[in-house]
Order: sequence, then C-alpha cells, then structure tokens
Amino acid sequence: MMYPADFSAADLEDVYVVFADETSLWWLRFLKKGFRHCYLLFPLAEGRVWLEVNPFSNRTLFRLHRYGRAFNLAASLRGKTVVRGKIAPVPLKCAPLGFFTCVEFVKRTLGIHSFFIITPWQLFKKIKVVGKKS
Repeated sequence: MMYPADFSAADLEDVYVVFADETSLWWLRFLKKGFRHCYLLFPLAEGRVWLEVNPFSNRTLFRLHRYGRAFNLAASLRGKTVVRGKIAPVPLKCAPLGFFTCVEFVKRTLGIHSFFIITPWQLFKKIKVVGKKS
C-alpha cells in the first residue's frame, strides 16, 4: 500500500469527534437534538487531507477529503459540534460489551472503556471532562 510521502502513523494521533443531528433511523429522534450521531475525523498531511471514519448502522464509511478545491471543511461541519479527542492508551483487557453503535465505535477508537456511556450526548460530556483535565 502506498502512502503520500508526508503521511505517517503519527498523523492518526490527532482526532476530532463530530456530533451531528442527521439520522434516518426513527428511534434516534428520541436522543438529544444535535447529538444523535457521532463519527471521527483525522487530519492528515498537515491538514490538507482529512480521513472521515463514519460508523453507520449498516456499514462503516471511510472517506478521504482533500482540503481545498473539492472539500470545504468548515462548510461540511456547519451545524455540527466538533471536539478534539485524544486516543488514550488502554489496558490489555476486553472493553465492556456493548451493541455496535456509533458511540461504541468512537469509544473504542479513543480508548474509553465505560459501559455507561451509550448516547452521543454522554460521550460528548465525557470527552469535554477529559479535555478539561489535560
């Protein structure tokens, strides 16, 4: 597999969690407005390329966005809440069991092992609290 010359594994240490309102699943409309779905954005190549990892109920979407001509990051995130995440080291033990949801996917990516975080709003609050401590 070929990578651009200016891409490294260290690029994946930076991550942004995007919280959105859009959903096509009726039962998610009971969740807090603006926090019905979440996904990840990784800035690569010094922010010129962004990797979107978006876990849906029927598939996980991986999309590369090239900043500039075709991709306007600010416009694509308008109306969404974006917070900077941190990928934490985790102990070598299984994460708590949970249904595969966007929240569970983001939690496992960030190394958050909390059985009680099940909604995007709860995840947002957890990330904000962790961010204040560091």
